[in-house]
Amino acid sequence: MKCSQCKGDKLSKEFPPTTVTERCNHIPSYCLRCLVKNLDLANTNQKSRKCPECPEKLSPEEFKLISLAWDKAPFKIDVDSIGKVKTTQNANAADGNNKTGEIYVVLLNGQKCTFRYEQIKNIFSLRQEIRKKLNVDEGKQKLIYGGVELQDRKTGAVTHCTLQDYNIGPGSHIQLIVVLYNITRAESIKNLTFDLFWGYPANGTQDYLDGSCLLYVGDAFFRKYDYASVFYPSFPHMKHSGDLLDNANKRGHQRITAKLDQLPAEVTQLYFVLSSFKSPTIGHFKTPSFKLIDETQPDKPLCAYQLEQAAESQAVIMCCVSRVGQGMWQVIQIGKLSRGNAEDYDPIEYSIAQCSLFG
Repeated sequence: MKCSQCKGDKLSKEFPPTTVTERCNHIPSYCLRCLVKNLDLANTNQKSRKCPECPEKLSPEEFKLISLAWDKAPFKIDVDSIGKVKTTQNANAADGNNKTGEIYVVLLNGQKCTFRYEQIKNIFSLRQEIRKKLNVDEGKQKLIYGGVELQDRKTGAVTHCTLQDYNIGPGSHIQLIVVLYNITRAESIKNLTFDLFWGYPANGTQDYLDGSCLLYVGDAFFRKYDYASVFYPSFPHMKHSGDLLDNANKRGHQRITAKLDQLPAEVTQLYFVLSSFKSPTIGHFKTPSFKLIDETQPDKPLCAYQLEQAAESQAVIMCCVSRVGQGMWQVIQIGKLSRGNAEDYDPIEYSIAQCSLFG
């Protein structure tokens, strides 16, 4: 990414994690260094500060958050280590002398599965073994190694691609992305809906199970939709219902809608997150349920996640709707457990970074 102020090419971590204020309706283009320099953090006597890219003024709390982001900026301490990280591979794999050992398939939620290298004849057979072990259909498997998507056959080839064709040896880690649904141009889903229901905890006290949607530009956080941030007039393509409570029946409901075909091209991912507000875990709520649907086909869920798997967690990143082209999206299963909730997104953003599609 290029900073619009210093014109330097920067890592995503060198930009602010969000807009300077929630009222800003633009993508952040100043790197954090230039932003800090512009705001003059050291000058505590400066009473009025505003976003350098628009007229919006910063509140004291927003200024404090920028200061905190600068204090904790990871690139200040580890930018020099970039490029020095080595992959965990058996050194003998490169010369072909060692044809036995293990390879690992890693899901976005951190789950790792082990396979015997010598038993995998080709990429297609690897998909078959993944289906047997993880119950993920071959057609939903997106395998990534070294930043390259693995193909069963190369264009025009008759035989299947082997692990060796991609320089995959014993000790290698292959990323598995589970694509639940492909949204193509032809069937462009205009109204994507996240529907969440829950019953109050067993003690009957009113509590909230929160559905949130975190929008990203590449691997940089852009903005959120939750019970407190239900609508942005300058960004009318999405809306959160807020809390819809039925105290008589002790049930709660939240609903997030997104017009995918109208989202700015810069927005590349929508992460849908479920979290507990007061109760320590999701498991305290009675019969929670959610659906991610196309409003024109409400009986055809685009994502299914067994919420009992997150019963002992405060939050779970359930799925991601990821842009793969103009008018084309993929619904990707994640299911990563996390700390944090709608009052504290830092742990959730950290968990998203760990399973980022750009990681």
